[in-house]
Amino acid sequence: MKNVIYNPLINKRPSGASKNNEKNLFQIYIDEKISIKNLSLVIFNDKNENIRNKFAMNYLNKNENYLMYSVQLNELETGLYFYYFEFFENESLKYISNFNFNAEISDEISTWQLTVYNKDFQTPEWIKGGIIYQIFPDRFEKSENFIPTKAKNSEERIIHSNWTDIPNSALDTKNYSAKDFFMGNLNGILDKKNYIKNLNVNMIYLNPIFESSENHRYSTANYFKVDPFLGTNEIFKNLCTEFKNIGINFILDGVFSHTGSDSIYFNKYNRYDEPGAYNSKESKYYPWFKFIEYPEKYESWWGFENLPTLKKENADYIDFICKKEEGVLNYWQNLGIMGWRIDVLDEFPDVFIDELRKSIKEKNEEAFILGEVWEDASNKFSYGNRRRYLLGEQADSIMNYPWRTAIIELVKYKNVELFASRIQSIINNYPQPALDTMMNLLSSHDVERIITVLGTDIEKVSYEDRKYFTLTKDEYEKGKALQKMAAFLQFTLPGIPSIYYGEEIGMEGFRDPFNRQCFCLESSDRDLLEYYIQLTEFRKKYENSFKTGFKFEKISKTLISYHRNDILCIINLDDKPVIYEEINKGELLFSNRKIFFTDYGLVIGANSYLALNTKKGLL
Repeated sequence: MKNVIYNPLINKRPSGASKNNEKNLFQIYIDEKISIKNLSLVIFNDKNENIRNKFAMNYLNKNENYLMYSVQLNELETGLYFYYFEFFENESLKYISNFNFNAEISDEISTWQLTVYNKDFQTPEWIKGGIIYQIFPDRFEKSENFIPTKAKNSEERIIHSNWTDIPNSALDTKNYSAKDFFMGNLNGILDKKNYIKNLNVNMIYLNPIFESSENHRYSTANYFKVDPFLGTNEIFKNLCTEFKNIGINFILDGVFSHTGSDSIYFNKYNRYDEPGAYNSKESKYYPWFKFIEYPEKYESWWGFENLPTLKKENADYIDFICKKEEGVLNYWQNLGIMGWRIDVLDEFPDVFIDELRKSIKEKNEEAFILGEVWEDASNKFSYGNRRRYLLGEQADSIMNYPWRTAIIELVKYKNVELFASRIQSIINNYPQPALDTMMNLLSSHDVERIITVLGTDIEKVSYEDRKYFTLTKDEYEKGKALQKMAAFLQFTLPGIPSIYYGEEIGMEGFRDPFNRQCFCLESSDRDLLEYYIQLTEFRKKYENSFKTGFKFEKISKTLISYHRNDILCIINLDDKPVIYEEINKGELLFSNRKIFFTDYGLVIGANSYLALNTKKGLL
């Protein structure tokens, strides 16, 4: 029996984050054997943690062996708050603190977070309950229907003649600079339209497509032009139209924190007629960059000289990106995109992000703004300040790397309590509009592919061995089984599951560039692909159940269950079958193993996962 019960997802109303026009009701249960005096809620605003406001809690009643206390706070201003409880026990001051999302009586203070967001914060409805497909354009599909034109740095580009080659890297290329190309193009994506549709996707996130000297195209050369190896602006416009006709929208990678040194704006190699910042202090682009010793020493992204950093607070640069109609954002929205993924969002000042949102949403309020933040974005600290990405005036949502870590460690190491605390923490901290639209990923262009992570201990593989590394047969089968379980979690937790191209066919690979090999359907794992098709069909069929709403039902040593409205998801991590005593009937919607209803409860197989319609399933 616990001596104190409090969980902000259960014992607070509203659950988790709240709007700035809502009152907050806190309820706490304390073992009657504990001597309680002057129980208070202590809360402080993140802007000044030295000012701590105390609110006396009122005794309500006795519930079995617990004394119930409650307090209600009036509306709070938008922002971040932290709180805990305190009381006196035999004249000794005690705290009720947050330890891995469990309330415990302690001599130490460990707070819960209360996020208060703008009451008008809304996120696009069209993506909720949906599925994302991420494509790295150079490596997805090459269509022979497109003949590329000459690029500015064509003489430096290496063209692979074999689609199945391993990408070049520092292991095999002196002064490696990502200038090897496989010639995947926009027409190739169009050729795969039916394949993508068959995965029940409703949004495609495209890694950068703008003109660039390198295959990843994060070194932008011209913000208004598709790279000539990929296609043309007109082809891209048609691509958006063709996919929109089958219910799939595109969002583009917006790389606005830096440009390429080989670009119109910097022009280090004099490939462009107009003088860039590197060529002349009289260039209109010169104020966009920070030079230490002109022109050779300049600030660059993480020290990469090919990526000179932009002054993101520069008014002229902000205008260039965000200006109505004429700006970069509106230009591509006019061509048909439905939003942006903002590269390294946490490296932008608020003034830039505020204008970015204003521009995107004024053009189309249903456009989606997805930020790249690797940590909990609700309490991220950068630029010397606590950031406000998710309070309703900046991003819509975030790439959900914290949950990737939580899912991987759950299926590999089976630590249910740690998983539950991580999941509950994000659910508590994120505003509901953001929570419903998080990009839930297992793989991406920046991390190892999921089957490699789950099939082997990646830390034990040396960098030198990673180019030719492939999983053994046993490792692959292990990784595949765990990937299926991880994908089930990914598709049923709050947010939008994202499939990184090739993840669904068993593609392997360590980090860049080995996670960016070419998509090859001919050598795919058909069983895994069929599993993903079934999983996406399940999610699409019950889309409304996955749009919002989440509640943990049971958390034990080897079993987790949670509700997505009328759907109950159960994951048994034990190597033995278990009996779920609370259920003796129901409609099975999805599972990896047979289940059996008995008078004693539901029998669930070892290492299995399932989804049930629970309208009539509970005892």
